[in-house]
Amino acid sequence: MKTTKSVIFFFLFTVFFQLAFSQDKVFSDIELYRKTISNKHKNPFTKISKEFFNQQLDTLLSEATTLNKEQVIVRLLKVNALIGDEHTIMFPNAEFYLPFQFKLFDEEIAITVTDSLHTKYLLYKVQSIDKTPIAEITSLLKTIIKQDNLSYSKYFEAFYFNNTSILQGLGIIKNIQEVKFRLLSPQGDTVITTVSGIKKEVITNWKYAEPYKQILAYSNLSNYWFQYNEDNKILYFNYRSCAESENESFAAFNERLFEVINEKRPGKLILDLRFNGGGNSAILNPFIKAIKKSDLNNKNSFFVLIGQKVMSSSLMNAIELKRTTNATFVGEPTGGNINHFGEIKSFELPNLNMRVTYSTKYWENWKNMEGSLKPDIFISNSYSDFLKANDKAIEKILE
Repeated sequence: MKTTKSVIFFFLFTVFFQLAFSQDKVFSDIELYRKTISNKHKNPFTKISKEFFNQQLDTLLSEATTLNKEQVIVRLLKVNALIGDEHTIMFPNAEFYLPFQFKLFDEEIAITVTDSLHTKYLLYKVQSIDKTPIAEITSLLKTIIKQDNLSYSKYFEAFYFNNTSILQGLGIIKNIQEVKFRLLSPQGDTVITTVSGIKKEVITNWKYAEPYKQILAYSNLSNYWFQYNEDNKILYFNYRSCAESENESFAAFNERLFEVINEKRPGKLILDLRFNGGGNSAILNPFIKAIKKSDLNNKNSFFVLIGQKVMSSSLMNAIELKRTTNATFVGEPTGGNINHFGEIKSFELPNLNMRVTYSTKYWENWKNMEGSLKPDIFISNSYSDFLKANDKAIEKILE
């Protein structure tokens, strides 16, 4: 009997010690976040006071013993959103992810990428997850994302949508091995299916919805590429990343691009920035310098496509083109604000398994301008257009 009591006591002590040790780790991560953001961010207290920031973290520390890891992550995301800096971002590394990737359209969210087991659900719209309606899910996601820029919010809603740590922390899903989806097929049929979370490294070959294979903008994933269409005399230049390509320097690429322009004399030039999230803004300089001198530099011949993903360096390129050329801008407002914090560095919260980026510089790209860079011609982000593989931005330019 004495032995049994000793075993029970040892077991309880061990469990208590492990819980306490785990809690100490969570506390240390929260304090590491507080210290790093307060001391190393360029100025984290432009939209939130230092006192309120600390108060929120102190409240989280006092309540952390009643929260699980996922709930702590979500609470930290909510505090981070209050800072209002598009480059101060948290990236939780979930152990499991949903076997889907999602695209957020104007009116709904749909599955556009999946693993090989669930390809029949490509292009199905999400109506609910574990009985939580899609409208409520997007409202919950908004609480962990800064809200001064609608395009930014939409981009990160879709980005966070398959992260099970976030979905669990928000109370949307309970069991990651049994996640029930209510879906609507492109034909209008309602389907209910249950899927299991999968480890990120397990998926080596995502399957993409058919429109990705049919729309020109998605046909090449290189950092930069172009295609000339002889029939309509349009040269399409996709600048997908502000980074040098391994196969060809941008300077060499730009020479080749303008050789074609000088030879073919296109009627219109389209620069597509819609999928460019940033990098080094200086890389595009040879193009900007050349286009300023080109006969194409007029509102009826030079078009720049912008959208939700345009942030950071690609946004800086777009702003310079807006200010120094006669280009017509087409698409959606940019995800990045014209004037913003940037020049990011990062650190890890090891126990919460989360990477955090923060800003070390403020970029005033256009004095007294607020919010995103807006297009001259707005194009909606429509599910029905994507379903038909219609790129309305390019179609508008063709008109």
